[in-house]
Amino acid sequence: MPQAGIRVFERLPTVTIEPRTGKAFAFAVICSAAALGFRAAIGMLDPAAPPFPAFLVATMITAIVAGSMAGLVGAVLGVVLAWFVFVEHVPEQFSVTGLLQYALISGLIIWISDEYRRLLRRSQERQKQTERQMRLISAENDTLTLIAEDKPLAETLSSVARTIEVYSDNTVLASVLLLDDDGKRLRHCAAPSLPDSYNKAIDGLEIGPSAGSCGSAAFRAQPVYVADVETAPEWADFRALARQHQLRACWSTPIMSRMNTVLGTFAVYHREPRSPEPRDIEIVTLLVKIASLAIERERSREQRHLLLQELAHRMKNSFAVVSAIASNTLRRHVEKSRYSDFEQRLTALARVQSLLTQTNWTSVRVHDLIDNLATSPFRNGSERFKVQGPDVRLPSQLILPFALSIHELCTNATKYGALSNSAGEVEITWRHDGATDPEQLVFRWVERNGPPVAEPARKGFGSRMIKMAFAKSVGGDVAWHFKPGGVECEIRVPFAALSMSGGDHEVQKPDNQADTPASSPKRASGGRS
Repeated sequence: MPQAGIRVFERLPTVTIEPRTGKAFAFAVICSAAALGFRAAIGMLDPAAPPFPAFLVATMITAIVAGSMAGLVGAVLGVVLAWFVFVEHVPEQFSVTGLLQYALISGLIIWISDEYRRLLRRSQERQKQTERQMRLISAENDTLTLIAEDKPLAETLSSVARTIEVYSDNTVLASVLLLDDDGKRLRHCAAPSLPDSYNKAIDGLEIGPSAGSCGSAAFRAQPVYVADVETAPEWADFRALARQHQLRACWSTPIMSRMNTVLGTFAVYHREPRSPEPRDIEIVTLLVKIASLAIERERSREQRHLLLQELAHRMKNSFAVVSAIASNTLRRHVEKSRYSDFEQRLTALARVQSLLTQTNWTSVRVHDLIDNLATSPFRNGSERFKVQGPDVRLPSQLILPFALSIHELCTNATKYGALSNSAGEVEITWRHDGATDPEQLVFRWVERNGPPVAEPARKGFGSRMIKMAFAKSVGGDVAWHFKPGGVECEIRVPFAALSMSGGDHEVQKPDNQADTPASSPKRASGGRS
């Protein structure tokens, strides 16, 4: 609840003049002259009117706007001007008692007005501080959003630099330098307000005990606050550069990793000599932690990418070794069709692993998985597949089960089902079923115009693999229907499984819950590879 008097203060003057300055005393003279003119105008109507009230009002305004000393000057000027101009008209007002009353009232007015002025200044400072704090919080949130969205590191660190520039009302210039891999030089990364010529000059700066604020901070692994570059020994070799770009102060803080190693530096430049205050250090420390988070996240992503590339390379080699061993060991002792099935399954597994590596083990659109990977080995130029469903992404945990399941369904259809003749077709659809508890993603495989089928006496490898893949990984279920027109397979997966770790975003449920395609139906070719 607002404190009493706040609304009153909001209506009073908010423009103030720095006390005890020439401008403040000039303001006192102007107010006294205005009071003299006002009293002279009143005197034309009533020559006997008291002379002091107009000067008391001028004294009050002067004390509020320019401080107590200016108010005192205004009070003295008031009594002097009144003496010379009005003493002949109202001599009784200038008795000892009248002058004492004027002095006492003037002193009381000056004290009250000065206290109000101080209160007003504090209120203005608090309001300004609150506005700056809100800007800081908003800028921090924007930067954290960039980090969460995996935006480029330079963009994220530029946002960090702009945060302190906005907080300080653009009176400072910020810079972020990163330590290179050999740990000897600093490289420019972000400095949205510093001149490009300055950024180019310090790019590649070798760290050391006297390498400016940033080079020294990185070398010592401690903050280096230089209040005046003209006198600081750290800037002995860089004073001309700073002077050329009108930089007089530089506070640099090392950006440290969780392992307490230097990642780079965060520098704040000023156009005038200035030492940091505790509040400045507190804000810089917070921004340095955010910068450290962004840098470590970026380096972890780069390291993960390298590891995934190495893993992909090793897996390709492993698949090649397994294929070679199988060819030399099994080809002569196993039926050709069975060996071909094994080889196709191994190839499908290798293709899925390659896709996971390309997507950084995050997520893949169902449409892309079906069109570009799972059904691609079974194309021969004719349109045999109808693929339709909403835009849904599968997390990495579901990509392999889905891809291998579709591959097995394609293999069986090629041998015994709709893809074994020239007229058969396969319809692949998926939808979100919100009527179940929990809600599910329903994936359906329907064969049409193929040879008559019947339920097999025993389950083969393919049907067992599909059942186990979804039941064990995400608690899903698989149902088979052997109809005269062709096999139907329905796979149900809890919709929540699409948000498992490994996906890179929240899954959005389609507005239409029943077989609403993300785009117009697409067809892929089918047949024996």
